[in-house]
Amino acid sequence: MANQNKNTKIALIGYLLAKGGMERALSTASQLLHNAECDVHIIVLEDDVEYPYFGTLLNLGKYSKYQKYFKLRKYLETHQFDYIIDFRNRNNPLMELVFLHYIYSGFKTIYTVHTSVLPIHFTNNSWVAQQMFNKIYKIVAVSSKMNEKINTEYQFDQGVVISNCIAKKIDLPCLENVLPFKYIIAIGRMVKMKQLDKLIETYSSSDLPDQEIHLVILGEGEEQANLEQLIENLDRKDFIHLLGFKADPTCYTKNAEFLVLTSQYEGFPMVILETLHTGIPVVSFDCETGPSEMIVNEYNGLLVENQNFTALEEAINRLANDVQLLAFCKMNAKSSVDQFSADAIQEKWLDLLHLNKLVK
Repeated sequence: MANQNKNTKIALIGYLLAKGGMERALSTASQLLHNAECDVHIIVLEDDVEYPYFGTLLNLGKYSKYQKYFKLRKYLETHQFDYIIDFRNRNNPLMELVFLHYIYSGFKTIYTVHTSVLPIHFTNNSWVAQQMFNKIYKIVAVSSKMNEKINTEYQFDQGVVISNCIAKKIDLPCLENVLPFKYIIAIGRMVKMKQLDKLIETYSSSDLPDQEIHLVILGEGEEQANLEQLIENLDRKDFIHLLGFKADPTCYTKNAEFLVLTSQYEGFPMVILETLHTGIPVVSFDCETGPSEMIVNEYNGLLVENQNFTALEEAINRLANDVQLLAFCKMNAKSSVDQFSADAIQEKWLDLLHLNKLVK
């Protein structure tokens, strides 16, 4: 039995393949489509590749701004891809017109949407946004609420929902030393929208330091120096640990008490999905999109009123102090995200690309 998918050429395009959740989704999509025997090409526009990829990689990050876009167009023309799947932020109106009318012209192009702040994906120019809706083949939103928001704000009702998924991994022993203390964990880029400074302040005033439950933060970014100074000012260096970026944070998440997410906004955060899959509960703001599609309150974690840091502190204290609730949430965490398995999400991609028929 031969699979017709191996003749299907797909270009996955992003700015980079490192650091963020959208980039993790790009990495995972390459795995899903490669495993379905598609001819996958991953094209990055910046020279930053840390996540695993599956298929052929084209790194255009070493070229100048103008060279890379001419080379991108030439590469697309040379290979004549059946589909282009775009994982970029698209917030520059002029640049997006170049992509629509030159770089992607003549190809079936799918735009993915990963955050609830839609101008990041469609620019703040309504006319350019409408050009996108008129010209591209499909729009894929990573959450149902996000798809509804696109419909409401742009009157576009042809979107498709394909959530992020749990990538298939080979379970290897952890190379990192297990931390010698109890801790909660936060994972994300050190940027303002993640509000890690407010998390540090909330943790510092909670019950956890007195209970010798530490806070571990994985990630790096422009706010790191400010966070280090804040920890110094609060005199919490013995309890708050900034451990840097980890390409695979599993060794840390699976030994944590629970994960905390304090973002201003999200799309469908991979960190929640992957943490629940390791059997660890999550305390998260009920952001406009994302967390509520994975977290069931008091079943696999706690959902907190969006941006209410007083309520967040209460939730952190509650889960740390209520041994039975914590055990119950841990028991349910892994099975609660079965619907986001790689096999289930791969099927949705193949349905969208009309690739689910096998040739015998």
